[in-house]
Amino acid sequence: MKPDISVIMSVYNGETYLKEAIESVINQTFKNWELIIINDCSTDSTAEILAEFEARDERIKVHPNEVNLKLPTSLNKAISLSEGKYIARMDADDICLPDRFCKQFKFMEENPDVALSSCRFLTVKNGVYASGGAGGRCDNKALRAMLLVSNPILHPGVIAKAEVMKKLNYDTTLTCTEDLELWTKMAMENQKMAILPECLLIYRLHDKQITSTTLERQHTEVLKIQQKYYGTLLKVMDEEMQNFYISGIYFRENTDINKFLEYAKWLKSNAVKNFDKKDINYVLFEILAEYKRHGVSKADVLKAMLTFNPCFLAKEIIRRKKAAKKDITKCFKVANNIGLKQTAGTKEYPIFKK
Repeated sequence: MKPDISVIMSVYNGETYLKEAIESVINQTFKNWELIIINDCSTDSTAEILAEFEARDERIKVHPNEVNLKLPTSLNKAISLSEGKYIARMDADDICLPDRFCKQFKFMEENPDVALSSCRFLTVKNGVYASGGAGGRCDNKALRAMLLVSNPILHPGVIAKAEVMKKLNYDTTLTCTEDLELWTKMAMENQKMAILPECLLIYRLHDKQITSTTLERQHTEVLKIQQKYYGTLLKVMDEEMQNFYISGIYFRENTDINKFLEYAKWLKSNAVKNFDKKDINYVLFEILAEYKRHGVSKADVLKAMLTFNPCFLAKEIIRRKKAAKKDITKCFKVANNIGLKQTAGTKEYPIFKK
């Protein structure tokens, strides 16, 4: 019998967390899966760990690379070997909660128009857990618009139709933004995406992650991806706009309210053909929320807020508070189930420890 879900993972020197990650797949309440693991020329004890699991469970299939191919090529290899109706992503340092595949499979079966979906999650770093994504919109139109300014889809939390993944694949020229490129490619092809508002994954943050070691490369790759996305659905940004976009919008390293307002005006005027006005306003509202969290003064945030339609602003604030409350309630339930207790943070952004 063919698996319903093919879980794909690539690992390079992942001995520290690998056992816990694989165990979390084995312990799923959903049983009809295969786990395809590409060992990308690891030099630590990864190979021995993988051999142990492969001998233990016939659903686990290990494929070693003869040379180090990097993540995008290794994931494409795993996709080509997959037999499931759906392909789910999993990283070698994250943890699936027991009902992840059960809930994601059910969601995809009940929403056949959705090509790809992800989920809510808990982050963990140095023993401290926090909720991820609370309050954000989960619908395709919002995600498609959010891709203009960020990556709203958690890569290791994804499940997608195998036929779509096999058609599009990851861009092997990229080194740390292959997921963003794939999501924008799906959006440009009108493949529907969604987020299941259930906390189903523990996403590990640590110093060795690609996202904390290759910032300059990320800048270059994100700009390359977004030039194509903007060029297809909006308009190509000039050099000055590009510079602020990367530093002030996407990565929010150099925030500037006046430049933000210029970008907002430009975005609104160029988005009318392919995006709804309310979705663009939602995106800009989310950027301002991030600005506030990054220490931008209340006066500057208020200055920008005053440019929004008051009716939209009131509705979005109410919607976000209600959605965040629901998401955090689910987060508390998950935290309690795995033996965590709130130790700091706020009601909106709780922090947990064991």
